[in-house]
Amino acid sequence: MTTHTKLLMAALVLTGCGRMDAATEFRSALPTPEQVAVGEPRQKGQALRADEAVQGLERDKTSELYQLTRTTTAFVNGNTVGILALIGRVTEHTPTSITDDTAVWGPFTEALARNAWRLTVKKTGENTYAYVLAGKNKQAADSAFADVLTGTHTPVLDEAGEVTKGFGQGELVVDSDRLKNLGESESGEGALSVQYARPDSTSAVTVNAQFRLGQGSKSREADYRYRAVPGQGGEFDFKMQQDLYKPSGSSSRMEDITIKSRWQETGAGRSDVKLSGGDLAAAATLNECWNTGFNSAYLAFSLEAQPRYGVEATDCVFTPAVYSAL
Repeated sequence: MTTHTKLLMAALVLTGCGRMDAATEFRSALPTPEQVAVGEPRQKGQALRADEAVQGLERDKTSELYQLTRTTTAFVNGNTVGILALIGRVTEHTPTSITDDTAVWGPFTEALARNAWRLTVKKTGENTYAYVLAGKNKQAADSAFADVLTGTHTPVLDEAGEVTKGFGQGELVVDSDRLKNLGESESGEGALSVQYARPDSTSAVTVNAQFRLGQGSKSREADYRYRAVPGQGGEFDFKMQQDLYKPSGSSSRMEDITIKSRWQETGAGRSDVKLSGGDLAAAATLNECWNTGFNSAYLAFSLEAQPRYGVEATDCVFTPAVYSAL
């Protein structure tokens, strides 16, 4: 074989490898909705109610703490998954401009949408990227663009050293106030910060989030910690204020609550709760277990001498109680 032929064959082999082009690399260096989604024990078609009183919990009825866990995951996901899906739709188009270290998409708008979007992705290191999604009313001048999402991402590289879409770790911040002003969110306000890691298809997935609204005595905040191993269920810690304890004749006052929910892949699980303040004279704990049908099987309240119903050893898939460290 001549040298000329060898060089030609080598060129054909390299071409066949399909090296990732620059636009695809920048697209792949962004987190996907699945990567930052908080999982949950799911029952299709089940209504979500998070405002029931402790005394309203009943055996063989859908577990209220299971429903509260689902409601909370829906809140976290509602503030992140949708906007990352929007980024996915923006990057389906050809970048407006692209250089060795920066790709820009937009201004882009969907046919029936009220807003226009501009996404900027920068390569900030050997394997790190930063991105900004800015939005404005599509009738406004470009000077009206305001950042609604900022983030950084470190993707996992494959054996060829190329970016693997959907795996990696990073952090993002959603400005819910600006999304609400743009009409993209009805109830969003404050800022939501999310840190996530998904190293591969079998390792544990983690999502940590912090919600902050306002300052000083009127500030509100909530914290969330999620961890799951594919095929092995998951656990979710969250801290919030909720009027969960409502003794007869009392006023409606919020308790400070930390909750740790754990569930198996079958959906069966338990929640262990610490409560203080509100209508409580002293700190208390609440424990509930649910079965694979998501019905309450065990309930204990520390201010009562005996469990309300059920036997922890036989009716709970997890024992003993484990409380959140938040």
